Amino acid sequence: MYESGVSEEEAREHIRKLIDATWKKINEDQMAKLPFSRKFIEISKNIARVSLLMYQKGDGHGIEDKETKDRVLSLFVHPISLPK
Repeated sequence: MYESGVSEEEAREHIRKLIDATWKKINEDQMAKLPFSRKFIEISKNIARVSLLMYQKGDGHGIEDKETKDRVLSLFVHPISLPK
């Protein structure tokens, strides 16, 4: 960002575009014949999803905020109530 002389907002927009392009490629590659098992591909995609969730609104790991904390708690701690 500083090396290129762009604003933080421009840098964030560039990263968003890179993420969108990467997700598009990941989804297209899912239909291709790859030397990996389906399970491996699904696990890899889930790791990418968690990473996106954690850093979507900034640094969700190093700087604790309420939104990220609530997301993590809802995913891993609080039970899901199912209708009967």
